[in-house]
Amino acid sequence: NFLRENDISIILSGAGCAKDFVQMFRAIEGLKNKEFERIVITKPIVELGKSVGFLPGLDDKFDPYLKSFYDIVDKIVGKENSNAIKAKIQFEHIGFQRGNTFPEHSVIILSELQNMSCHEAISYVTRLPQSSKLFANGDWQQSDLGSKSGLNDFLECVSGVDGVGIAILDPAVHQMRRKIINDISENYLKVMKRSGKYFELDRSKFKHKEF
Repeated sequence: NFLRENDISIILSGAGCAKDFVQMFRAIEGLKNKEFERIVITKPIVELGKSVGFLPGLDDKFDPYLKSFYDIVDKIVGKENSNAIKAKIQFEHIGFQRGNTFPEHSVIILSELQNMSCHEAISYVTRLPQSSKLFANGDWQQSDLGSKSGLNDFLECVSGVDGVGIAILDPAVHQMRRKIINDISENYLKVMKRSGKYFELDRSKFKHKEF
């Protein structure tokens, strides 16, 4: 319902709370109901750890970043029914959007806001056509940019704007991973905070709902 009621819906949570899954589920529902004609996915091209090196073509470069979304499609509709949905999914690179507008009648999923600058995020949301919706999500606990993340400033810019909704998911309710992983993650966050590399979400900067 939160995703239905806003033109721009932003979901924030820790890892394992199914942000991408819920947004893709709603996007597929919109396709099946003919509310939208395609799904556009974009996310920062930030590799975890060392670079995997050169990949020759654009499709080869983007496929690893689409894989998690394709896996979600398989889970929702089944592998035997997924090709028709995947044919309506396109990936847009963050670096190629200057001067472009997203397609009409689309759902745009902007994943991993925490790894974008405020300028990059604003550049994306301001390209939203009249007939489309934008779903964005982020996990402030997994920012590869650290203090350079633009997440707090971006949320302050869009907060309170009519048609924009910001939600924070409570990990105690929505965390779906096994306990051992949660425990390790909690210890990791303590280490990151102690080292000064942890990005802190400033909830005083924006209005939001909590679920």
